Amino acid sequence: MKTLTKNYFLIVFLITSSSIMAQGRVDGFYKGKGNLDLVLGGGMEINDQFYAGERLVKLARTISNVNVFAAYGIGEKLDINLSAPFVSINGNGDLQDGAIYLKYKLLEQELGNGKLSFSMAVGYAAPLSDYQTEGINAIGQQNSQIDARPIIHYFKNNGWFGTLQFGLQSKSKPTPNSIASTLKIGKASAKDYFDVWYDFQQSGGGLDYLGNPRPSTFKELGSDFHKVGATYYRPIKEKLGFVVGASSTLAGRNTGKGYGFNLGIVLKQ
Repeated sequence: MKTLTKNYFLIVFLITSSSIMAQGRVDGFYKGKGNLDLVLGGGMEINDQFYAGERLVKLARTISNVNVFAAYGIGEKLDINLSAPFVSINGNGDLQDGAIYLKYKLLEQELGNGKLSFSMAVGYAAPLSDYQTEGINAIGQQNSQIDARPIIHYFKNNGWFGTLQFGLQSKSKPTPNSIASTLKIGKASAKDYFDVWYDFQQSGGGLDYLGNPRPSTFKELGSDFHKVGATYYRPIKEKLGFVVGASSTLAGRNTGKGYGFNLGIVLKQ
């Protein structure tokens, strides 16, 4: 089972952790020293409504994305993750925000029929292009951010696991800072992997779309959301696998309401 945790979990997480699909930027599993995963994935989010502030309005947006991810084990307790998404909204597309994260395992303890660990991840994200930030086809807020995330992770010997993480996101002005939290529960076996997750974000203020006062730029909007989703991964060969995922927005502020899905190919080195 130890080999499974190194080979499966992080790559499954990466394919569904774009700016569209949420569920956090890091997880509680480690690659192991010298192991590398490369992931190419894509997906779509279909929204027929939008939370203008917390008020639902009729506003249709189709968001497509293509994502490239890499995860590498620098050491047994230290991983580095890289991501670069291309996002298109209603046909208006560009590279969005790239991210780099370092994650270090601070503590691991035997507990019951499994192991409890505590990790800390620190990341930096910034725009990769001068993409559109205004109007219905805006694909982001053109802000850079520093993200610090404590991670609590429990893995049982029978393959069941649970992960809880918290994020403190310091963003460049005028975009308000935010806090985030993600809960994930799942199981892995020699044949496949699945998880279900809940993702939450709360911004520290900011203005509202169609609000009063009206924002002079969409960069001033505060964005909150509650999302749920699921992931399924299955290996095809020893170093090749595929993953699918789905998500739905339950509630939010200045965010789309709809559902999304994605799929990807995973290569292991």
